[in-house]
Amino acid sequence: EKFKVEHELDPKTTPSYATNYVILNTIRLMERHVGLGIELGLYPNWYDLSTALWYRDFLLSALINVRGSIERERMQRREMDLRIKLEEEEEERKAKTQLLQQSKKKGKTKKTKKSSKLLASPSPTTSALTAESAVKTTEEDFEDRLDYTSLLLHRNLCRGLVRYIAALRQAELLCDPPASITMFTTHQKRFEKRFEAFSTLYQPPSLSYEDYVRGSDFSSVQSKDLLSSSTDCFRSGKGIVDWLLNVVVVESCDGSTIDKTDKRKDDDLYISIRREEIMALAKVCVTNSLFLHKLASAKAGQKNASTSVAVEFKAHKQYCTISIT
Repeated sequence: EKFKVEHELDPKTTPSYATNYVILNTIRLMERHVGLGIELGLYPNWYDLSTALWYRDFLLSALINVRGSIERERMQRREMDLRIKLEEEEEERKAKTQLLQQSKKKGKTKKTKKSSKLLASPSPTTSALTAESAVKTTEEDFEDRLDYTSLLLHRNLCRGLVRYIAALRQAELLCDPPASITMFTTHQKRFEKRFEAFSTLYQPPSLSYEDYVRGSDFSSVQSKDLLSSSTDCFRSGKGIVDWLLNVVVVESCDGSTIDKTDKRKDDDLYISIRREEIMALAKVCVTNSLFLHKLASAKAGQKNASTSVAVEFKAHKQYCTISIT
């Protein structure tokens, strides 16, 4: 605020400066806001749910990008610290070598020479150990990787569900939104009201209804490509689930035998996801993949007029399974 006043900047058009850390946590709160809205049933119909999943997909993508940026900066700082440490060690070695040479010129005794030489000789493993410590994975690194991988899983699910719903729309298996929902309002106003809380934030800027219309328009995408894209999202999500189940082990495992830079127990306080939720997300991936395959097979054959679609939240509270019967 002081900077804006000093440089006479218009506060209405000049966004507030925020560090990556602030933006990261702001986006995380926004993403959880949408996720809890889905869990509480604030998006009861497929058209409302598709809007929420589309927005959540954007927030998760932004969250992944910011986390990646922070991680790159952290690695650069670590490399810089290593470089500085190596340079300091090199300067110290040169100073000791120079001191040894001066001692030789002054005719030091053999004992003094040997002790000075021993003192001046650098340890052959010092640089190797320093370099190894720079690339070695720490417990905090593993926790960050686990959180980052969990975000990728959530994004794949959101993206897959948005495309799954779009494929069902193309197959004419979902009814159009009733005209009554826009009797006293518009789709744009409904969108703005749903995400009105985000408009109060300068960073990151909120999405507009026009952004949603452009981003959710799959009319130019062929049905087989849409089905393939959605299937790939759930298949990729299942691969992430398998990795998570491998590194987040059950509580009954012996904790003394677990390397915390590679695996964690399910009751660990510092992990971002639990086995129970991982198993639930696995059900979402597998169930939707099976019905996507069924939808693709049905489109190849004759369309059944009695086909019905059911959206359920039995497997997970925030990610639905869409069954075709």
